[in-house]
Amino acid sequence: MSPPSKKGPLMKVALFRGNYIGGRWVRPSGGAPLVSEDPGDLAHPVGAVREDPSAVDAAVAAAARAWPAWSGASFARRRRALKRFQQAVRRHRVPLATMIAREVGKPWWEAMREVDRLIARVDETVTYAWPRVRPLTVPVAARVRGICRYRPQGVLAILGPCNFPAHIPASQFLPGLLTGNTIVFKPSEFAPFVGQMLAACAQEAGLPAGVFNVVAGGGAVGARLIEQPAVRAVLFTGSVATGRRIQQALWRHANKSVALEMGGKNAALVLADADVRLAAREAAIGAYAMAGQRCNATSRIILHRRRATRFLDEFLPLVDRLTIGHPMTPGTFMGPLVSRAAVAKYRAALAVARRDGYEPLRPGGPASVAGYRGHYVRPSVHLCERPGSIRKGTAPFYRTSEIFGPDVAIYLVRSTDEAIALNNDVPYGLVTSLFTRSRRAFEAVSRRVDTGLVNWNRGTIGSSGLLPFGGTKASGNQQPAGLFAIHQCVYPVAVLEDERPLVARDIPPGFPA
Repeated sequence: MSPPSKKGPLMKVALFRGNYIGGRWVRPSGGAPLVSEDPGDLAHPVGAVREDPSAVDAAVAAAARAWPAWSGASFARRRRALKRFQQAVRRHRVPLATMIAREVGKPWWEAMREVDRLIARVDETVTYAWPRVRPLTVPVAARVRGICRYRPQGVLAILGPCNFPAHIPASQFLPGLLTGNTIVFKPSEFAPFVGQMLAACAQEAGLPAGVFNVVAGGGAVGARLIEQPAVRAVLFTGSVATGRRIQQALWRHANKSVALEMGGKNAALVLADADVRLAAREAAIGAYAMAGQRCNATSRIILHRRRATRFLDEFLPLVDRLTIGHPMTPGTFMGPLVSRAAVAKYRAALAVARRDGYEPLRPGGPASVAGYRGHYVRPSVHLCERPGSIRKGTAPFYRTSEIFGPDVAIYLVRSTDEAIALNNDVPYGLVTSLFTRSRRAFEAVSRRVDTGLVNWNRGTIGSSGLLPFGGTKASGNQQPAGLFAIHQCVYPVAVLEDERPLVARDIPPGFPA
């Protein structure tokens, strides 16, 4: 499907309807304005909302009021509500994808894929996630039965990211709703109108008042939300810095559970026997899709020296031919970075790389797109021929930090052991891609890499919603999303049912007969 016309009705300034609280739109009476810019066309902002942290109180109260009835509803009723939500999203598929492209700079083809993944997520949640929390019955003894039942947490606070502003929060609130929780969702401050459209779909689907609430804003709204006494679980996707602040804020609230997904410094390991052409293609897509603004983006390529020349001969021409353009222009592969701050961080990383002795095979830097003023940059490639000297001689910022931009560092190694050590020698542990023709080699290496996801002969960004998604170390707190997100929405209750009469029961020594 072709993207809508850039002069059509979908490109008009978006109208802020207010926060969605208790089944109705509530416009803040005060609060600071928050502009949603189009990072690909700064001359035409998407629109403006008002950030009112006090709205959080009303949203959480509405969710708490709605929880008893919603948690007591049958599974069939909740499933029907999710299917109606799915139908509403499907009806608004093009406008929602358009808003994603406009607010965060995601190319149209990627925005459409995100909406389609959200639509598919409903069926995946019902078909594959729900069975994971069905009651489990075990025989404990003669006429004694044990049952593990899962109960909803209560009010869930979901803090969404900017790079997948619809699909990632949906992968959390869909299982949350299905298992009987109520939701307060804070969209990314870069995508408030995507959040508004999701709320409109929930309203169209007829979700009961208070079951699904949306409050727009930035850090102040998020901070107030997670501290609410009625919130029982916090599900966050974003930066390590923000995730750590959430952990620090919640240490006083031992009754709240928290699930964090906080990024990566992911590597593609290209072994001596790899299909180099395949590895180059997958690495280029993984590094530069959505301008590298993915937690699972390929930011490092760890390359066996024997394959270096051939790999670079395949990889660099791909980098040179990537199409940079406005997200709504057909044929655009890579759009802009999401914000001015993201551009500054990217450019600072390039400077540090060169200061630390990395060779700029492709220098990166600002890019121009005819007819638009936006946060456009060119993809960059840096080479490190002697990783050991770089690690020992300089500060580790470039080597170890998540850049969240279209940059990749290539490290040359002499052995598989060296490749594994370099892969693990970062604070993150999200994804490793391994390129080798040997299953035996893959199995051996996969047991030694310290990441939550391991891919064989495919790029780092190829994850599946039918598997867990989460990492080790700074990438998260071992509460994976994907299929396993449903476990963050419930807690287990152990039930013992004893049908034995009194005469059949043991009497402890010393207890009156």
